[in-house]
Amino acid sequence: MELSPTEVVDLASIPLNSEVTKGLVPAQVEYVKESVVEINEELSCVGQSLRAVAANLSDIKSNIRPGNWRAFLKSGAINCSERFAIDLVSAYTNWLGGSDIDDNMLASLTPRSLALMGSKGVTDKERQKVFEAVGNGERMTEATVRILVKGSKRKARKASQKSESEKIKSLKEKIETYKKVINNLQDENKKLSKLLSNREKIEYLV
Repeated sequence: MELSPTEVVDLASIPLNSEVTKGLVPAQVEYVKESVVEINEELSCVGQSLRAVAANLSDIKSNIRPGNWRAFLKSGAINCSERFAIDLVSAYTNWLGGSDIDDNMLASLTPRSLALMGSKGVTDKERQKVFEAVGNGERMTEATVRILVKGSKRKARKASQKSESEKIKSLKEKIETYKKVINNLQDENKKLSKLLSNREKIEYLV
């Protein structure tokens, strides 16, 4: 394989550590690096294609009526599932269409994950957590993406439980306050009753 000057630079910049190259002859190391260049180029193409498909689907949706759009998704005209198309459109509409994220980053994420990253309340900072995880080589499942952008269900459940606990505590405090008020009113009522009783006795004697 004849390499252009640009490709030579690319090969020289590919970080293969000693564990990868251990026991390999120079020709094997060069072959691996050449393959890495091709793999990364193809991954960028995958991400670019996902973005392009999302853009085209979004254009179709915005130019036809909702009923026609639903029929289109079920028609089998495109070589992907209805869910696949819906998720890509959701991702493109909510964030991907205005994002300049590198195409190779998109290749590691499913349309469902991309859609999750555009969910209500998700910020650019939270999306960046996903891209950092991708860059660090972490396995990106849809569950992992959901936790990164929304937090775990356990955290949400704890927050909910804490909220309920706080409500109950507040209600108990109000009940105790009302009890004290009632007790004070009862004491006042007893005093008034006693005063009235004494007054009646005095008037009777007079």
